[in-house]
Amino acid sequence: MKSQAQRGGMAAAVLVALCAVPGFAHALSESEPLDMVYEQAPEQEQRPNGPPVELLRAPQGCTLYLPAIEDARNNQLYAGNLTLMLPTVHATPKAVESLRSGDAGMWTRTALLSTKRYGFQTVVGAPAAASASARQVSAVVALRLAHAWSAGLNLVSHVVLKVNYRLPGGETATRLYSGMGTRTNWASGNGEFMAVLNLGMEEAVRSMATDAAALCEGKPLPAPAP
Repeated sequence: MKSQAQRGGMAAAVLVALCAVPGFAHALSESEPLDMVYEQAPEQEQRPNGPPVELLRAPQGCTLYLPAIEDARNNQLYAGNLTLMLPTVHATPKAVESLRSGDAGMWTRTALLSTKRYGFQTVVGAPAAASASARQVSAVVALRLAHAWSAGLNLVSHVVLKVNYRLPGGETATRLYSGMGTRTNWASGNGEFMAVLNLGMEEAVRSMATDAAALCEGKPLPAPAP
């Protein structure tokens, strides 16, 4: 029969093992908001081992006007959830914690300013110039979704931007841009959830920039995805 000291030592060892499992040990609580700081991924030439990415460059002199940027999420208090799993064969859920959102409006603004990496002259908070001959695009952007969640040993995110373009002649057109992000979950930390949200945001912004570049070239706005 094991002594009390032996049983205590075994219990401590089990606790250490559980805490070492990604997704069990965590650095977030429902009272700690995500910092919502946008950091763009490295340029393609700085990540040669990553998947191939088509080079996107806006036409020279193209100005992207963003007169309004809005946080239009249905739930602005939260930005996802963390599911704590017991390390069993069937991965039994232990608890679910909501991830509080920080300033998503500023996060979106910073992400849209990153379109400068594609060659845009990006202007926030101002209407488009009066000249119809200038290479320019005017777009009002609303963040509709920013959600991250844990999925086993991975983190996943989904970001959706709603963009209202003002086209030549005064017409308007609306498009939705979705972005998904995935990454390995090591400790369910604030920075890890923000990293995966940033991946989703970057993909959504890149899709928007692709359409904006086409408009600057005088091409029609592509049809919305089915």
